[in-house]
Amino acid sequence: MSTASRRRFQDFLAGFRASVVLVPFDDGGGLYSIQLGGIRWITAFSSEETLSRFLLMRHLYGERGYRAVLGARLLDAVAPAVSGPCGIALDAGSENGRVLPPVAGVVPEQAAVEQRLRAEVNGSSGVRA
Repeated sequence: MSTASRRRFQDFLAGFRASVVLVPFDDGGGLYSIQLGGIRWITAFSSEETLSRFLLMRHLYGERGYRAVLGARLLDAVAPAVSGPCGIALDAGSENGRVLPPVAGVVPEQAAVEQRLRAEVNGSSGVRA
């Protein structure tokens, strides 16, 4: 990744952390997420319009609530609380969709996929240096 690309991503990440995003509820009242490639992706949306389009595209009709959540809280508290790797899919299904993968520098180090894999290899649930 070039220095300019890295800087653009860091700017995007800082903006996301400071933004309030909308996270729809699933049928059980939890946060709606999608399992893909061994990673759980919590869906978050920058506007009600984008959220509505996604729900229609996924054929998720009817009353479906959502929660307004600070991006930093999703990355620092919610994603690490999920068992297994968890990232954020922002504006999924739209032309401006982006992902925030569960890697060091995006989520807390102990929740990063690298640390979780290392712990599995070492046969431990904790992080080893």
